[in-house]
Amino acid sequence: MDLLGKELFEKIREEKKSGKFMVAQIAPAMRVSIGEEFGLPAGTETTGKLISLLKRLGFDEVIDTSFGADAIIYIEAKEFAKMLESGKGNFPFFNSCCVGWREYAGKRHPELLPQISNIVTPMMMAGSIAKLFFSKEWKVNPEKIAVVGIMPCSLKKHETVFEMPNGLKYVDHVVTTRELGEWARQENLDLNKMEDSQMTEISVPSKDGIIFGATGGITEALITSIAHHLGEEKEVLEVRKNESLREYNFRIGKHELSAAVVYGYPALEKLLEKIKQGSKYHFVEVMGCMFGCVGGPGQPIPKENDAMVKRAEALRRIADKSREKTPMDLKAIKMLDPSFFEHLQLKGTSRCFAYFPGKSSNL
Repeated sequence: MDLLGKELFEKIREEKKSGKFMVAQIAPAMRVSIGEEFGLPAGTETTGKLISLLKRLGFDEVIDTSFGADAIIYIEAKEFAKMLESGKGNFPFFNSCCVGWREYAGKRHPELLPQISNIVTPMMMAGSIAKLFFSKEWKVNPEKIAVVGIMPCSLKKHETVFEMPNGLKYVDHVVTTRELGEWARQENLDLNKMEDSQMTEISVPSKDGIIFGATGGITEALITSIAHHLGEEKEVLEVRKNESLREYNFRIGKHELSAAVVYGYPALEKLLEKIKQGSKYHFVEVMGCMFGCVGGPGQPIPKENDAMVKRAEALRRIADKSREKTPMDLKAIKMLDPSFFEHLQLKGTSRCFAYFPGKSSNL
């Protein structure tokens, strides 16, 4: 597991001094929550200021974790479309991006592991893209790159133990929202006084990548991307609700799809009981935290009763402003060689977090 607080900040400083090329990646939920660490209302968009803050803290480049989410949806939408077209699918298909959900499944419902997506998380995906693809654009040796995830979830620190087949870590360190606030204050830096900066152009995400951070976002991204892949433009705004358990039906061409969106384990257990009793779904989105990543355990402690709702609603508004709507629209995604994705998919039947490529999490 990664370091915490001051020890972590010092470790990152040491790596910078040693000549490492430091890359920060910003999770979708960060852009609507970090402001609370500096007295701003919940849901205030701070993307541009956050980029400047990270540059002031010594990072050479800042990329978007949402681009990693785009890459995942790009792969999964194509695979899902194949399952629909062939009629051969191990349904329901579950997402794998939530650390808490994967661990919960491994311990409480191991029978579900073969149905959980066999792809690494958006943070790990973005880290691998930074080291193996963006590094060419930056003209930096991948071994000289240290990737730091700026995350709403303290559990993401567990993912820093995992290595790619070439021995490089997907992500070297994770700094949570609250830790970033602490680090900035330690350096006498105020987010409110930062000028707006732009994200590295090659990592600008689509709407689907950004929407990942709020409940229903993964479902919205998957359905719209499957539709796009099959030649249909589709909006599924009905998933933008905040109840802990929701069910939906979609039609894409000749295909009828059923999906469920759930956050929190009590609601998950209710859904699993329904499945046990015979309810059928093609896709189930599971997030451990209230309202998704916007309610992650590394986020600011809410000072407003509806803080997490405001974060979720703000993230959806930000996503809607994106120039590109699906990962299929992104030139940078299309530039990735198909073979690039091979090491990002798990082999065999076990899909639990503890069996991701590399070392075990030992949890």
